[in-house]
Amino acid sequence: MKFALRSKLSRKNRSLALVCFVGLAATTTLMATAPQHDASVVEEKAWPVTTMEVVTDDISPELRLFGRVETPHHAQLTAAVTATVNVVNVREGELVEKGQILVVLDDADETLRLDQAATDVAEATASLESIRQQQAVDVEVLEHMRQLYELTLAKRDRLQKLRKQNLVAAEQLEDTRAAVARQAIVLAEQQLKVDNHPQRLAIAAVSLERAEALLQQQELRLARTRVVAPFRGKVSSVDVSPGNRVSDGQMLLSVYDTAALQVRVTIPGPASESIRQALERGETVAARYGAGVGQQLQLEQLAAKVSGGRAGLDALFRVTGDGDRLELGRALDVTVVLPPLQQVTGIPVQSLYGDNRVYTVVDGRLQGIGVETLGRRRDASGQLQLLVRADSGALASALLTTSLPQASTGLRVNVING
Repeated sequence: MKFALRSKLSRKNRSLALVCFVGLAATTTLMATAPQHDASVVEEKAWPVTTMEVVTDDISPELRLFGRVETPHHAQLTAAVTATVNVVNVREGELVEKGQILVVLDDADETLRLDQAATDVAEATASLESIRQQQAVDVEVLEHMRQLYELTLAKRDRLQKLRKQNLVAAEQLEDTRAAVARQAIVLAEQQLKVDNHPQRLAIAAVSLERAEALLQQQELRLARTRVVAPFRGKVSSVDVSPGNRVSDGQMLLSVYDTAALQVRVTIPGPASESIRQALERGETVAARYGAGVGQQLQLEQLAAKVSGGRAGLDALFRVTGDGDRLELGRALDVTVVLPPLQQVTGIPVQSLYGDNRVYTVVDGRLQGIGVETLGRRRDASGQLQLLVRADSGALASALLTTSLPQASTGLRVNVING
């Protein structure tokens, strides 16, 4: 039994030894027939990148700033009379047309005053006409008095001659002389009336003009019980309601002109100087607000002083588009288009490394070039671009547009532009 067990173990050992031998022989054969490599040769990796064609041109940089909507035409409408508010036709934020009735005040008191003023005009007119008629009568009476005075003088002269001949009594001559004196006094008074007629006419005419002016003033006061919009615009506030008793000068509501809206933007110091020079050359400086192309703005003027606490200068841009959608005091994201820079290149943001370096691809390798960053803008597709100018000469045509953290001059790349 022991012999049989020993014989069985020997056969297993021989089988295991045979399997190991065959495996070792196969491995040796594979190693001997495998291709030989030079361990000193390492293949260089080429990084896949994209490039763009460089175009140098005169390009306008853009500034993205914040502005606030304001207007020089913001009317504070007040009551011109003391009255009760009958009707308020508008609400805050409502768009109104020029001449539209906004508030109606009670006009009963002003109507009574208008009737009184009309009566004063009629009285002054009648007085002036009476003086004109009196003038004609006084002139006629003066002529009669002059004739009567001359007759009295002639009678006195005859009596004096007769008295020298003792043909009349002395008392009769004295009575005639007294009559001449009395007639002279009456004639002088009548002459004074006639002479004063121009002054009386002037006074009456002035009184009539005063009465007519008061009538016109009262007509205006009556008309002002209807408060109307001075221009097309939007109601910014309503300060009264029906039933309120308002006095002369009290605030009723305010309206601003949507066609005269401006956007105030603070321009940084260096940029404000280039804008000032452009205005002096008669050039148009534009801006926009809103997404995409946005609404257009046009620079009207630069402020005359620098506001306290600000380093830049305020610029006032006129809203050239529809101002009805803008609210007074609203903050806007404004893009100001500055005067163009000469011979600059617009590159993607990812093409700039550090503050002053870009890479071009020359014969499959990167070539670093120093540049000066002069501004930024958004291209026709809305992508942000940096405006740069090379330190020496022009940029090569194949500009690297892929962001490579390990980018350096001489790095091997593979251009994969689609």
